[in-house]
Amino acid sequence: MTRTLYLLRHGQTLFNTRGIVQGWCDSPLTELGRGQALLARDWFDERGVTFDHAYSSPAERAADTAELVTRGSIPCTLTKGLKEFSYGIIEGCSYQLILPGTYNPYGDFLVPFGGSSEDEVIERMRSTLTEIMERPGHDSVLAVSHGACTRAFISSCDATSTLHVPNRVAKNCAVHVLRYENGAFDLVERFEPDDSGLRG
Repeated sequence: MTRTLYLLRHGQTLFNTRGIVQGWCDSPLTELGRGQALLARDWFDERGVTFDHAYSSPAERAADTAELVTRGSIPCTLTKGLKEFSYGIIEGCSYQLILPGTYNPYGDFLVPFGGSSEDEVIERMRSTLTEIMERPGHDSVLAVSHGACTRAFISSCDATSTLHVPNRVAKNCAVHVLRYENGAFDLVERFEPDDSGLRG
């Protein structure tokens, strides 16, 4: 049984533009962020991709991205397992307040601040996405999540994946296409929208 997961990062947000740390806290999509979601939608349309089911992090920025990509044509299930890293007491702070050169959401960096560890997030994402992909009738699934948790999850698939991904957070509304078979995820394609035409 081979199935396909389309794991999508949300569009640009107000906090992204202001350099504010957002994990479990939230901020709305910008006009550019909405445009990025439409570019991702166009990419799916051009390839004739349709979704059996759609899932999203409960964050407004992710849920709104999912609605734009699907045109609201199918219900989107809000799923806590797709949430971003918790950044603890750093949530809502400016990146400028963090000691330059030390900020890194991976490993155990965030744990002393009350945030998530990378292993914890990878396990949460993996168990959530595996449970989703094992459901009946889930042959083509959209899941909208966040930059850091997606990068952590994708990096955990590197050993078995067809495609190597750079060691960085993907652009807003990047699409990661994963083949799911026999309980394993294989990253087979990656798309980052060219939003230069939206930036004026």
